[in-house]
Amino acid sequence: MQPTTSIHSRLSTDSAKEVEVFPGIHERRFFLGWSLTVAAALLALEGAPKRIFGQTAIKTVNTTGTGSLSWEAFLKQAVPVAQQLYADPTLNVDEYLYRIGSLATRLNEIPNSKLGQYNAVDSRIWLGPSFRGASPFYIIQWRMEPGAFFPPHNHRNASVCTLGFQGEVRLRNFEIIGETPDYDSKKTFRVRETRDETMTRGRISTLTPTRDNIHCFGAVKETARGIDINTLHGENTFSFLNMSEKPVDAENRIFEATWNPELGQPAKKG
Repeated sequence: MQPTTSIHSRLSTDSAKEVEVFPGIHERRFFLGWSLTVAAALLALEGAPKRIFGQTAIKTVNTTGTGSLSWEAFLKQAVPVAQQLYADPTLNVDEYLYRIGSLATRLNEIPNSKLGQYNAVDSRIWLGPSFRGASPFYIIQWRMEPGAFFPPHNHRNASVCTLGFQGEVRLRNFEIIGETPDYDSKKTFRVRETRDETMTRGRISTLTPTRDNIHCFGAVKETARGIDINTLHGENTFSFLNMSEKPVDAENRIFEATWNPELGQPAKKG
């Protein structure tokens, strides 16, 4: 069976290198063991903001008491924690993610970052950088209109902490079974679904280079907004996947898939 993208229906160093931080979006990065210059993804979006601190914040009613954090208070606490943990040669990536995630769950606001439509995938998806700087991580903000769907994609050599802030999304994670084909291969491979959850305000979902590294999510009945706290652990590469709608092994939640690196790339001119 040839995989399709209809899974949507189920969701209603030492030198500078150019790396792809999102499909079609490249930047110059310096690697000194780990990235010291973590600039925002999606800088090619028209009108991407040049100032991150001092942005107008999107606020909600404070329901978390004295433990809540403003955006700037979150960054002031999270960046030093991240730098200390990430500089540790014995770094446990899960500990790193959950320490950062525990701070993110206390956010009572996120910046009103300028977002751009991700027309190459779904015009109902809006993306933009909310934080970049000399930190181990960079933060991408997303907004999804009702019914919008972010297809399955991987985060090779990266860890991600996703925080829901507004609305509700259904989020699913997968892991590749066996050998991983190259992106330019048309070979079919199999993935196992590892998580299927509903994300609402204040909830986090994490992935690492070796755990739950493929995910997809879609807005349910209302506009959803959140952030992805991204950390690179090496040169980043990215691809969407075509995935079968129905599992080939329902009991073990196994699906067939192929890489689709062309999806999400800017349209070729001419």
